[in-house]
Amino acid sequence: MTKELAAPKPNGTRRFTEQEQQVLAFLFAGLANKEIAARIEVSETFVEATLQQLFTKTGVQTRSQLAGIVLEKYSDQF
Repeated sequence: MTKELAAPKPNGTRRFTEQEQQVLAFLFAGLANKEIAARIEVSETFVEATLQQLFTKTGVQTRSQLAGIVLEKYSDQF
């Protein structure tokens, strides 16, 4: 079961950090982790860790599941 995170938190903060949003944007564009890392000037390990954080936040296990759930439930974040 996925966590319900569609709305901003009560204090008005976003559910996804700026870095998570950047990684998601490039994920949607079809870039590999190495390409994402080069675009946002971080290590590939950082991108992998960010994706793991996103998997945990959304309750999914794969990149394709992540893309689907974000498009379905969190499009207001972009």
